[in-house]
Amino acid sequence: MNTVAARKRVLRLVPKPNGVIDADMVAFTVMEHIDTMYPAMWLAVPKAARVSIRNTIVRAVMAEAGKT
Repeated sequence: MNTVAARKRVLRLVPKPNGVIDADMVAFTVMEHIDTMYPAMWLAVPKAARVSIRNTIVRAVMAEAGKT
């Protein structure tokens, strides 16, 4: 059993832009970056993880865009 407290990673985004954020485009760009820079990552994780990662990115962008 691990007695060390697990630290939750904090997702820090860039400052909110003046215009509207397209969360789907951000997720597409991030996924494209992962495909290019870390192609072996998809061999190590289940295919369903790709959808989960993309959805997490979209939720994070939308949450950040919703902040005032």
